[in-house]
Amino acid sequence: MHAAAVTIRAKATATAAAVGVLYRVHQFTVHRSSGNWRYIADKTTGITGWVSGTYVHRDVAMCLD
Repeated sequence: MHAAAVTIRAKATATAAAVGVLYRVHQFTVHRSSGNWRYIADKTTGITGWVSGTYVHRDVAMCLD
């Protein structure tokens, strides 16, 4: 995450209602993506919702045998 905090929203749009705030120090899990939005679960607060992918990135590692 590149910002100090980002707004967690109810839907994958900047105009959707805010349901919480995801701070840089919080641990979270990305469950799915929709366009440039990520559906996350904040492990610190238990809040789930959408955050902009501009600020939150999901690293994917692959092992090719």
